[in-house]
Amino acid sequence: MKLKRYVFGIFVICILSGIQDAVAGEKWRMILDLEGRWLFSIGDNSKWASPHYDDANWERIEVPSKWEDEGFYGYDGFAWYRKSFDGTLLKSKTDTYNLFLGYIDDVDEVYFNGHKIGSSGSFPPRYHTAFNALRNYYIPNVYINFGGKNVISVRVYDAEIEGGIVSGDVGIFVNDDDRGLAVNLRGSWDFSLSSKRYNDYHQEKFSSRTNRRPPEEANWIKLSVPGVWENQGYPNYDGSAWYRKQFTVPKELNGDDLILVLGKIDDIDEVYLNGKYVGSSTQHDKLRFYNISAGEIIPSAVNLLLVYVDDTGGLGGIYEGPLGLIKQSEFTRYVRWRD
Repeated sequence: MKLKRYVFGIFVICILSGIQDAVAGEKWRMILDLEGRWLFSIGDNSKWASPHYDDANWERIEVPSKWEDEGFYGYDGFAWYRKSFDGTLLKSKTDTYNLFLGYIDDVDEVYFNGHKIGSSGSFPPRYHTAFNALRNYYIPNVYINFGGKNVISVRVYDAEIEGGIVSGDVGIFVNDDDRGLAVNLRGSWDFSLSSKRYNDYHQEKFSSRTNRRPPEEANWIKLSVPGVWENQGYPNYDGSAWYRKQFTVPKELNGDDLILVLGKIDDIDEVYLNGKYVGSSTQHDKLRFYNISAGEIIPSAVNLLLVYVDDTGGLGGIYEGPLGLIKQSEFTRYVRWRD
């Protein structure tokens, strides 16, 4: 079994290398180092996600490290990690923050002050490992206590061999590519598989983009975006899916032409905003930039973004940022600054 995982790991590394290198190429900068001693408990209890849970009697464990090297040799199953930090160390309330947890063996879901902010892999009974996926989860600013204590809770399942938060950078990061965005769209999106392939749409007689919508009976779940869908419960899936995001826009953007930034998507996308077709691309290694004319966004109200994605093979989904809206008047400076 160990040899099998090793061979599979080499295979996955080869597949992931392009996308993981691209993620690493984003301009991430550590703001707060969270490596060191974390609280740790074997078992599984949903109450452990709460920031108010009394964890005074928990064991302490080094992060990152295999829990086998910390006195839990031979243990396979569920365990939780908890870590608190002072929010006053995050100096800016206007920056957007991501939690990096390195590599976790095998499956995880992560809570920030009791709010789920992401997951990778699939827990039993639909178990699927994500041990080679870099954990990078967006933290909505509304979840952050900038004036005091914040609690991170990480639920982990290990099926075999080593387990836990095993390696990589662990901390709070900001992405310099997110500077200048008027609205940041990283984070939790709705996601639903689709039976309709891109080529099917384009082979239909009198096909109309205005009629392309997720079915009313679509089964929506939450996914972290950006991130490949294979690491979030859909291993080996080559096909199509819909992403959905509802967001509000500050009233000061009323009357501004905007650019919708949708990062990189593997492979093909079609984008709809408030029921109107925005644009499409078939280049999986190119950043998506779509023009949004003044009046197409509803300020101080809920806007609906739908992104249809068709993956022809390998990894799929909205896999790299930045994601958000930026003023057209500031876009030229933004592109030059990024380069």
